Amino acid sequence: MAKQTRKQNNIKHGTIELVLLLLLQSGQKYGYQLSQELTEFSDGDYELKEATMYPTLYRLTQNGHLKCEQVKVGVRRTRVYYEITEEGRVYLTKLKEEYDSITSAINKIMERTD
Repeated sequence: MAKQTRKQNNIKHGTIELVLLLLLQSGQKYGYQLSQELTEFSDGDYELKEATMYPTLYRLTQNGHLKCEQVKVGVRRTRVYYEITEEGRVYLTKLKEEYDSITSAINKIMERTD
């Protein structure tokens, strides 16, 4: 598949939770760090805007899939670090299965219509 010529400003709605949980598998991260890793790991093809990322992080936290910790960095600044919970790991497995199923179905449709 050819690399996109224009940068995507957002990830499709249904995959934002999946991507954030994937990035948090390796340990605690704060918001800016998550957005930078997403851009880096996608070779610059995707970026996640704060207006989309933070509400998703809050929702995942409220639903018990993440826990967060405020850490003081400097005199006046704090960072909120997010970490995946065991419940979040179970949810991530479910999201991966759903993504694989949807991707497989779309690929079949593409193969038959090309």
